[in-house]
Amino acid sequence: MYMRALVVPLLLCSTLTGFSQFYNDYELEPHGYFSKDAKDPVTLLMKRVQRGEILIKEPNGKPLVERLLRELGLNKDTQVLVFSRTSLQRREVSYSNPRALYFNESVYLGWMPNGRIEIASFDPELGPIFYFQRELDDTSSPLLERSRSCLGCHAGDATNFLPGSLGRSVYPDKSGRSLRSIDDYRRSGHHIPLHDRYGGWFVSGNHGTMRHMGNAIATREQGEVTINREQFANLEKLDRFFSTEAYPAPGSDIAALLVFDHQVTMHHRLVEAAYRARQSLFDSKLDPKETDLSKLSKGRSIDEFIEGRDKVVDYLLFRNETPIPKVSCDPGFRRAFTANRIADSRKRSLKDLRLDGRIFENRCSYMIYSPTFDQFPPMLKGAIYARIHEILTSPKPVEGFDYLGKDEKRRILEILHETKEDLPPGWL
Repeated sequence: MYMRALVVPLLLCSTLTGFSQFYNDYELEPHGYFSKDAKDPVTLLMKRVQRGEILIKEPNGKPLVERLLRELGLNKDTQVLVFSRTSLQRREVSYSNPRALYFNESVYLGWMPNGRIEIASFDPELGPIFYFQRELDDTSSPLLERSRSCLGCHAGDATNFLPGSLGRSVYPDKSGRSLRSIDDYRRSGHHIPLHDRYGGWFVSGNHGTMRHMGNAIATREQGEVTINREQFANLEKLDRFFSTEAYPAPGSDIAALLVFDHQVTMHHRLVEAAYRARQSLFDSKLDPKETDLSKLSKGRSIDEFIEGRDKVVDYLLFRNETPIPKVSCDPGFRRAFTANRIADSRKRSLKDLRLDGRIFENRCSYMIYSPTFDQFPPMLKGAIYARIHEILTSPKPVEGFDYLGKDEKRRILEILHETKEDLPPGWL
């Protein structure tokens, strides 16, 4: 999750009148990534520790991880495991000592035995704030410190030079070193072909005839890199590879990975759209609470805004989702994932898992309830709602969204109507 030292230049474009600022100048106003007070879950937790409201004294390793999972509202059964050396702690990660990741809608926590804890904690406006545990033999420094080093990769070209979460698939050797990357798929997402996913990851659970790159080691012969997708397919347990008892949970469930893939990219698109919208409002000299889209300056301001809106809507409604076969779901993950499920009066939810043909029964992302979405500038939120409503109510299928049938569109409209209090009038 966290990789190399930060070397991210400001992206300033010289013009005749001075400098033109871009939305991914995240350190500058109106964003202020480092200057504004963060309100992400880890920052709030560490403030409670500083005030003496709670005491975290668990020993390093699994006991400390389990305590932080509880404090941050994370469940051990969301665990997914990665063994590729795509982390700040490359030396500690291997095929026999994978890195575990745990996630909810606001936090991603990573850890491996003999390693330090890494966290991406989402501020509703700033996006992910990265934290790194103090040295293991240090008992006096703050337990978690905000890290700039993670931004070397987590604010690079793969995230459009904005702070963002990442998921990679590589061709790994047994040490976890990448023999070759899949350059077109540096980021995870429900749109990525399953054939090219999970290289460098462990995968448990049944997925039928579908094949991925999980659990497998790549080889290089005469300059050609190959990987055997068949050898370790459909594994229920992972204890042949490493000591599963060393981790809070034993598996890396296929359903958890599918949800994780969707959420990581959804999170990034939400953050990017928020930055685009703030910059457009700032450049147009408008109040951040302005709602009238027609007041945006013509040209780049409105173009950036519309692009951010469309990328969010496309992904919220699962446009270009790759088909999946019927896959199993660990009961522990299902309980953990649906624990905060928001249902309508007919007990339907955007977290209802289908896992046959597609991930969810109702193809509108549950991340529409996330703090990141809720804190969108009003103009952006209104534009997204208007576009979703247009797609779901149009008598004729809207181009690119014809995969949504009449009944499903109606279900989504009704679920949102009952569960989102900030919808505009006339939703149904």
